Amino acid sequence: MWNPESRYSQTSYKQPLPDPGTNLIGATNVCAQIPQTALPYIVGSLLQLLQPPAWHITDAARMTEVLGQVTDLIIALGTAGACMFRLTDTCLLQYSLNGGLSWTDVTDWATNFPLCVRSNQARVVMQTDVYPPIPEETPDGTNWIYSPDP
Repeated sequence: MWNPESRYSQTSYKQPLPDPGTNLIGATNVCAQIPQTALPYIVGSLLQLLQPPAWHITDAARMTEVLGQVTDLIIALGTAGACMFRLTDTCLLQYSLNGGLSWTDVTDWATNFPLCVRSNQARVVMQTDVYPPIPEETPDGTNWIYSPDP
C-alpha cells in the first residue's frame, strides 16, 4: 500500500509471505485462459511481491534470489502469448506456451486419438441375410474378416 508520507516501502499484505521454497519461474508450466485485458492488473498486483516487506525471508541472498524470481515471473506473464496447438506431419498433437519457439507433445495423443476416432466413426448397418457378407473387424482393429456367404 502506498503511503506518500513514508520513506519506507510498505506492503499491503497483513503478514509476510513464507519463502516460496522453489523456483517460481522454473516450475511446471500451465496453459490458462486469461483475458489479455486483465494482464496489466495481474502484473500490477504481482508488483507487491517485489517489496521485501512482503516476504518473511531474513537471509539477504535468498531475498535477492526470490525478488529476481518474482521479476522473471512478472516478465513471463507480461510477455505471455496465446497458447498454440498444432498437428505434425506424423499426426502428433503438440502445444506451445512460448509463441511457437518450442513444442511439446500432448501426452498419449498417438495412443488414444486413433481409438477415439475408431470408436466414434460412422457405422454402416448391414443386413445379415443378404449379399455381400458383413465384414468383421479383427480383434486388434487392424483388418477385416469376411464371413462366408449365408
